[in-house]
Amino acid sequence: MAGGTARRVEAARGWGERRWESTRRTATGRLLERVVRDLVGIELFDRAMTLAAQAFTSIVPLLLVAAALRPGEDGFGQTVSDSLGLPDETRAALAGAVPDDSTVLSTVGVLGLLVTLVSATSFSRALERIYLRVWQVRRPGLRTAWRWLATVVAVALAALLIGFTRRVVDPQWLGLVQLVLQLVVWTVVWTFVPWVLLRGQVAVRPLAWTALLTGVGLAVLGRVGALYLPVVLSSGARQFGVLGLVFAYLGWLFALSFVVVAAAAIGHACATDDGPVGRWVRGRDSWQEVQG
Repeated sequence: MAGGTARRVEAARGWGERRWESTRRTATGRLLERVVRDLVGIELFDRAMTLAAQAFTSIVPLLLVAAALRPGEDGFGQTVSDSLGLPDETRAALAGAVPDDSTVLSTVGVLGLLVTLVSATSFSRALERIYLRVWQVRRPGLRTAWRWLATVVAVALAALLIGFTRRVVDPQWLGLVQLVLQLVVWTVVWTFVPWVLLRGQVAVRPLAWTALLTGVGLAVLGRVGALYLPVVLSSGARQFGVLGLVFAYLGWLFALSFVVVAAAAIGHACATDDGPVGRWVRGRDSWQEVQG
């Protein structure tokens, strides 16, 4: 019995190796091999976790301050609770974890806002390191450090815009509208972000293709999150209180960061492909011309 199983496993392995050897000689096989090599080379899981941690300590505080500076509007915690449809128990835990607007405004002045913005650029710097490694271009100088701030502002404004649609769109059409809006907004944002961080060293066309992959991934993930997050946040709040909320959000930010990093690696693999996909992504330019 054991010998027969071993022979079947060995036969299946040999068949798989033969199939892969024949596939890798095709344009599709070479592209798949390049994609896998780029995903492994970028250290996908490590980079995504680093980016998620930076987003948690950079973007979330910025959104807190932005929500507090809007007079007459619901606070950040209330907005999150309403948008996700959280139960009362989870709302209470979130209210205890997130300071109210009056507390934020009393502790954050003009100087505090500037410090928050500067601190938030750690997210941009983490993104810059990822894109530098993916696209293998020169590191821009410190004289253009404004790019970090522009990146943070672009991502934060996109997140606020997507959240704002829940207030103005009929619930009957909310799912479809948010899916389309997220696809469009994230595609625009993730075309702009690597272009500005790399100071235009990579042509817009391959960056737009990478952004489209990112936009599709984030839009689909956003719809999944509308179902997934309320359940996870409620479960985390019941079991661990505030810590449960923190763990749930970090896990969600990791999923979002995973999409961003993976799309960058896949976009680079497509742009450097020597087959029809690469020629379509690059247009008429060669890879050297794409790198500017």
